[in-house]
Amino acid sequence: MVLGGNSKQAVVKMNRINPEITEKIKRTGRVIRNSVRKKLKQWLNPWLTSKQENYYQVPKNYTSQQDNRPLDSTDYEYFFMQLLEGVDHGWRKSQVERVFAALSERTTEAEWIDWLRGFGDRLLAAPTANEHLASQMIRLGELGCGTFGKISREIGFSLLARSPQAYIYNHEFYREPEIAETPAQKAQNLFNEGVEQFNAGDFWAAISTYDKALEILPKANEIWYNRGNALFKIGKATDAIASYEKALEIKSDKYEAWNNRGNALFNLGYIQEALESYTKAVEIQPQYHQAWFNKAVLLGNLGRLEEAIVSYDKALEIKPQDDQAWFNRGLVLGNLGNLEEAIASWDKALTINPERYEAWYNRSVALNNLGRTEEANASLEKAKTLKPDLY
Repeated sequence: MVLGGNSKQAVVKMNRINPEITEKIKRTGRVIRNSVRKKLKQWLNPWLTSKQENYYQVPKNYTSQQDNRPLDSTDYEYFFMQLLEGVDHGWRKSQVERVFAALSERTTEAEWIDWLRGFGDRLLAAPTANEHLASQMIRLGELGCGTFGKISREIGFSLLARSPQAYIYNHEFYREPEIAETPAQKAQNLFNEGVEQFNAGDFWAAISTYDKALEILPKANEIWYNRGNALFKIGKATDAIASYEKALEIKSDKYEAWNNRGNALFNLGYIQEALESYTKAVEIQPQYHQAWFNKAVLLGNLGRLEEAIVSYDKALEIKPQDDQAWFNRGLVLGNLGNLEEAIASWDKALTINPERYEAWYNRSVALNNLGRTEEANASLEKAKTLKPDLY
């Protein structure tokens, strides 16, 4: 059943797959409840070592004992403070990297970086600078922990620059060490440059920079992955797929690459292959919202509506405030003839985003088909108020 019947058909079709390349999840909330703090402390205890310990050991059963829920802002801040505490106690780069590795099923490097930038903005907006925290962040950066460390160091220097006293680091005037750049560092710097070019919208330049980095480190899966993202942005879906597949040859469990490979395949019309790629992504990371959403949209386009509902439900378990998923779910339910459920789904979308005129319109069509004319007219008027040129 197509929504609309003999009335005007719904004017908004199901959204095509969102080719999101980098999903940034920005969460709020900084208060650590005592119970949460205690639990997180228990989780992190194996990571904390004293100055006297020569070796940093990660418990073998660490990952299997913990849940895989994504980190929220409270988690990020807590673990980051523990990292700084570890650096104060003499942690080396390898020890810091093991913390990130153990949390890799709950977050990504990009999400860590996104959180750190926001954290830095909040610190810099504070009326006074925390000089001790600034020094800790600089020390973390000097361990050489990639982009994350670089940003930490930059934030630390920015905080110290606000101090009314002379700019002093470790009780001495800080001088940039003159260290010869290794091939790996050069590749890392090129990669960082490519990311900056990508974020600035200069995709061609980003591809060229990634190619230079790959000449040095041809087995760097993250560079191949980001190169694929840039190629997809300029419409070269076939080349993007080749880059994603190179990344997956090196790291077969990189679920973001499986998802974005699915986007590129869908763009080229390879529907079944795209579905398999999305399925692979959620098999590797069942909490990956974007792949569940994309899989649901694709199943809807294939007419496999019941399966589409299952995938939308999975996506909404992970991200219940996704009004687009609620809206699309309503469309699928409407086409299944489940009008009451469709209306309920659109109501959820409108609770989150009351400005969605297309949800008001489709809601009016469903209400009209149920004979609830007065409610249908009210919903239609709301849609017309939001979009006067609806007809």
